[in-house]
Amino acid sequence: MCVEIIKVASEVLNFSRQRTLVNMRFLEPAIRMLTESPSKCMRNRSYGMGTDGKNLYYNPEYVLRAYQKEKGFVSRMYLHLVVHGIFRHFFVNPQIEQRKWDLACDMATEYIIESWKLDFADISAGADEKRELDRIRKNVGLMNAEKIYGYLKKTKESEIDRLEKIFRRDDHSFWYPETKNRKDVIPVKSGQVSQNREVMFSNQKLEELWKQAAKKIQVELETFMRSRSGETGDFLVNLKLANRKKQDYSAFLRKFNRLGERMKINEEEFDYNFYTYGMQLYGNMPLIEPLEYKDVRVVKTFVTVIDTSGSVEEEKLRRFLEKTYQILKSGQKSEDRVNFHLIQCDALVQKDVKITSEKELEQVMENLTLYGRGGTDFRPAFEYIEELRKNGELTNLNGMLYFTDGMGVYPRKKPEYPVAFIYDSEVLDKIPEVPAWAIRYLMDDI
Repeated sequence: MCVEIIKVASEVLNFSRQRTLVNMRFLEPAIRMLTESPSKCMRNRSYGMGTDGKNLYYNPEYVLRAYQKEKGFVSRMYLHLVVHGIFRHFFVNPQIEQRKWDLACDMATEYIIESWKLDFADISAGADEKRELDRIRKNVGLMNAEKIYGYLKKTKESEIDRLEKIFRRDDHSFWYPETKNRKDVIPVKSGQVSQNREVMFSNQKLEELWKQAAKKIQVELETFMRSRSGETGDFLVNLKLANRKKQDYSAFLRKFNRLGERMKINEEEFDYNFYTYGMQLYGNMPLIEPLEYKDVRVVKTFVTVIDTSGSVEEEKLRRFLEKTYQILKSGQKSEDRVNFHLIQCDALVQKDVKITSEKELEQVMENLTLYGRGGTDFRPAFEYIEELRKNGELTNLNGMLYFTDGMGVYPRKKPEYPVAFIYDSEVLDKIPEVPAWAIRYLMDDI
């Protein structure tokens, strides 16, 4: 490839980067994460640019042709790749449907860029994009990749084909483990072009660096750029959701465990020195014997309430219930009896099922039917639980989980047991506020 072409393409990208920094200086932490790397070819020949989170790969001839045809296109592509990084789109769950995830990420990214209304990154295809994005927003609410992906999972393949022609622009093959060896992405060797950094990061380290960059951007927007809140509103909401500290659900649920005694040898509190000394001194008489009981953390009585007023997916609900039950039951013997109540509630309590064993849970899952679909009011469930406590059905209640996909009316009075509201993060338009006495948990892994 001609060295002159590489040089001019590099200058075009440098010009696009500088224009972005001048107009969107809060993006600087993310822009500095990427090293521009010219390549003879991309893994997917349909696209001329892409990123793996470390490098911004580009075909120099593609960049020059695009810039000659439409000057704002290269700047748009540069922003597109940077926004992918800010939201860590390329750190992908291996079980995800790649095609639909790729499209969802591109659509979410273009929605953000479109909301900025940037003259220097305006493109002729913007009108078609805007029309489609407005249409889809009416169905999904907040336009982040997770929510759009959920929408696309229910969309026909013919519609996916049509949307791909409008939104797909960059090479996402770098995102997936089987293609990250990049053997067919050949770096151009030229003394006139900065070479790739040789520093190799693990995915975990790289993701942490991108998180730090995204948090710096959030701080910049929240403190120094409030005057531009109208331009960055949706972007900032998405950024807050992406930057929130995520907690392992298993660790979260174990907060509801309580100490209880179990007939079991307690090796942790057993002193072998006295035991062996006695055996040596008297032959067969230890001075101390191991305790025959042990304090363990278990859950005996628990309530899970399902908000049936909205659009909670039945399959997602099944996964939530199974995962919750298995975590709460862990550490207990299989023959241990438990007292779990599964309550369905919209504006009224619709159904209550008592579960005392894993077999009963399996039966509930097989015949699960949702009742209600009215308005959202959390108070009836709390009132119903209080009645169960008064009549002795729920003694020593460990806690309550309220699985919901939206806002509702909360009780004013703090209950006498721990309460957590569990939200599916994919359906949220904003992070909901809860009373001071309640715990809020945004669930990502269901």
